[in-house]
Amino acid sequence: MFEHRTEAEMRLYSEKLARELALKRRQKEGVVKNDPTDSDETPAITETTGTTDPE
Repeated sequence: MFEHRTEAEMRLYSEKLARELALKRRQKEGVVKNDPTDSDETPAITETTGTTDPE
C-alpha cells in the first residue's frame, strides 16, 4: 500500500493534469478566452454570442 504522502501527491498530480486537459479542450473548442489572470481557483470565463437588451 502507498504511503499517505505519496498517495496525496499522486492525487494532486492527477487532479492538476485533469484541469489542464479540460482547459486545453475548452480553449480548442473556443469556449474559454485566453486570460492570463485566470487561476485554478477562479471559474473559466465563457464567451457568449448575441446581445440582450437590458430593458
